[in-house]
Amino acid sequence: MRLNPARVPVLFGLLAALLVVVLAGSAVGLVWSMRTTAMRNAEGLVENMAMGVEATLNRHLLSLDLLLSGVQDQLQVTHANDRSDDGRLLTMISRDNLLVGRLLLLDAKGGVHAVSGSSGALQEFSLPPAFWAEITQSKAARMHISGPVQSFASAQQVLFFARRLSLDGMPYWAVAEVPLAKFTEVAQGSERSGFEVLLEKTNGQRLFAVPDLPVSAGQDLMAHTPLPERAWNVPARMSGAPALVLGRSLLYPELRFSVSLPMALALARWQAERNAVLLAVALFATVLLLAAVVAGRVFRQLSAARQNTAASKAMLDEALESMVGGFVLLDSQRRVVHWNRRFVVIYPWLAPYVAPQLPFRVLLEQSARNLLPAASQAEREQWIQERQAQQREGMGSAEQLLPDGRCIQLQERHTPDGGLVITYHDVTDLRRAKEEIENLAFYDALTGLANRRLLLDRLGRAIVQAQRTGKGGALLFLDLDHFKALNDSKGHEMGDELLQQVARRLLAHVREMDTVARLGGDEFVVMLRDLSASREGAAAVAQRIAEKLLQALEEPFQLGGHLYQGAASIGATLFCADVDSATDLLRRADIAMYQAKARRGNALCFFDPQMQAAINERAQLESDLRQALASDQLVLHYQPQCTASGDVLGAECLVRWQHPERGLVPPGQFIPVAEGSDLILGIGQWVLRAACRQLAAWAHQADCARLRLSVNVSARQFRQDDFVCQVDRVLQTTGASAHLLTLELTESMVLDNVQDAIEKMDQLRAKGVQFALDDFGTGYSSLSYLTRLPLHTLKIDQSFVRHLGERPADNAIVQTIIGMGRNLDLAVIAEGVETQAQKDLLAGYGCDLYQGYLLGRPAPIEVLQALLAREVASAA
Repeated sequence: MRLNPARVPVLFGLLAALLVVVLAGSAVGLVWSMRTTAMRNAEGLVENMAMGVEATLNRHLLSLDLLLSGVQDQLQVTHANDRSDDGRLLTMISRDNLLVGRLLLLDAKGGVHAVSGSSGALQEFSLPPAFWAEITQSKAARMHISGPVQSFASAQQVLFFARRLSLDGMPYWAVAEVPLAKFTEVAQGSERSGFEVLLEKTNGQRLFAVPDLPVSAGQDLMAHTPLPERAWNVPARMSGAPALVLGRSLLYPELRFSVSLPMALALARWQAERNAVLLAVALFATVLLLAAVVAGRVFRQLSAARQNTAASKAMLDEALESMVGGFVLLDSQRRVVHWNRRFVVIYPWLAPYVAPQLPFRVLLEQSARNLLPAASQAEREQWIQERQAQQREGMGSAEQLLPDGRCIQLQERHTPDGGLVITYHDVTDLRRAKEEIENLAFYDALTGLANRRLLLDRLGRAIVQAQRTGKGGALLFLDLDHFKALNDSKGHEMGDELLQQVARRLLAHVREMDTVARLGGDEFVVMLRDLSASREGAAAVAQRIAEKLLQALEEPFQLGGHLYQGAASIGATLFCADVDSATDLLRRADIAMYQAKARRGNALCFFDPQMQAAINERAQLESDLRQALASDQLVLHYQPQCTASGDVLGAECLVRWQHPERGLVPPGQFIPVAEGSDLILGIGQWVLRAACRQLAAWAHQADCARLRLSVNVSARQFRQDDFVCQVDRVLQTTGASAHLLTLELTESMVLDNVQDAIEKMDQLRAKGVQFALDDFGTGYSSLSYLTRLPLHTLKIDQSFVRHLGERPADNAIVQTIIGMGRNLDLAVIAEGVETQAQKDLLAGYGCDLYQGYLLGRPAPIEVLQALLAREVASAA
């Protein structure tokens, strides 16, 4: 069977699914073809059975009719005036008809005048009243048939056949009593083969049935329904099961018969073959082989029976022609006995030559000319001898490639008499599908390079080879610089074209023994083998090759109508006899590549073990930080924000991590880790919720109810589509006052998407939330966006405050920022104020608020509230 189905085949992504659909469609088509063949064969069997039954019934009925009609002539000719010897004459008349159990002569009153086989007094006898009434009332000179009744003489079920006679001017009736078992012999073997045979009258009266089933629930209704000449999937006349029903009328119009073959039986072999096909292609080949062997045996058996030769040959031809593969049967002398049409379709050049009793060598000679057109005569002769040797040995299975590219699978098996059965199956689609599956499994669909699976396999083999030969190799992990920008600006089609051109350049600059693979996206890996026995030598060769690749990728790429200047970052690692595994090598090269990226790309970097240690530590820190969020290990510290006179107006909320083993972890250690993962979103939510809960708690304290809290918002948190809803939900659930909450944003965060930032800020400002621009002056400050943003406060970055009074440039920047804030009606707060001199200068420039170690370090809420208490006490 053809599977696609294969195919069904195997992956694996989207292309693998498409292949499975194609194979499944082919399988369905083949199964349907097999079902059609099975139905056609079943029709032939039913037709043959019906023809046999019809011929036998007509023959029996004619013999009985002739017997009854001849009774009058025999009695009149032999004893024209003497009726005393009629019994002996009836015995002689009935002796030649094996169907008749008794032959009777009834007078006009139904009495037995004479009976065959009677040597004494006449036995008591009477016909069924309805039948007697029928034959006495009928004026036609024809044979009448009764329904099945029990014989008084033999206690058997019998049928009565009666015909009106006229003897000596008096009416008589010749009656033949026929045992029902004699008639059922016409369907001998049908019960064993599953056929149902029914003989009935046209009025629906049942005469006999094989097998003798009880009357089904629907038989009374079917008795008067038209008898189908041929119909599929209709109720059988006896069992009522779905069947192929063939019905015909006999020579006697009042009689009809039907032959039914249940659908379950007719399609039993097809269902078995269908299940076998779905199991495996190999099993399908086995089924074909078994079918060929069975066909061969049937052919030999039917050849021995000359009277059935024609019918048997037709059936065999039909079975062979229905095969999807080619078939050839050879005798023990390797001469052609039989073949099917599919064989000459596969090998059209053999059609003019193939014939019964033709030596198979002739076909091999013709095949050699077509399969080996450029070969010499000696080479062709050698090919023929090899094929003959394979046939003698019984090679089993082999494949043959035809000039038109088709792949033919040959299967040869010896027959018990020394002959040979050869089947030919076109497996071209199957082989192509297999190649495509292997291509999908081991190669990248876009570039045709090896994929991760094939790379790891080859890398594992290269490691084993390095351990055996002592020659090390290298792994180059390559990532294109700025590839995302190309995709975003020019589209994915341009990106795909670039990846294909990069693949071609990489292949052009490595050796044939090396492997170039694409892992996905813009990541490529080059595996170099057999570089050097020394680690230094291998590193030198790997470096030269990597630099050649970097130079090749720096050459402009022609993408459509544009030139694109490319670049790449390469991470390299060596492998020798002491390497751990292919996965470890790939990970090390990946780490080295990111180190090259950190150096602004377009560079080569070899793996540094210290980087691995740092990555392991970072991974552990990330795991601990996830646990910290789940276990509520985070705490808030508050740094006061004061006026020039020292009054505390609020505080900035700064998150700290109270690790159960490490103690208080500073934010500089865990915030970068959080920003590199989705943890920053959870931490941002936690800080916002904790700050709002504190505002809600202060609302009930008269000394703290006026205090504001500032919360830093990360870029990823602010860019979330539902950021406004998140803030609003926290304010509602905690009960905090929105006008006491300030969200601090950075310039880069706002400039990333100014319009989106303005929309979100306007929505929150409408609820009372205020905004501060953090680290002002360190980014790309511009009056154009400052005038558009709904800000309340500018925060001077501490890098400018730190050198106030020391560097004139910083003094000028601070003055400019404060002046800009006044012109835009924005409050200005300076952070990082650590000395009184810095504060005095800021006050002289007109700064509004101050934050730094001079006024208070970040500390728990208890410290801030103690500071507030002292402020209240001093004011009192």
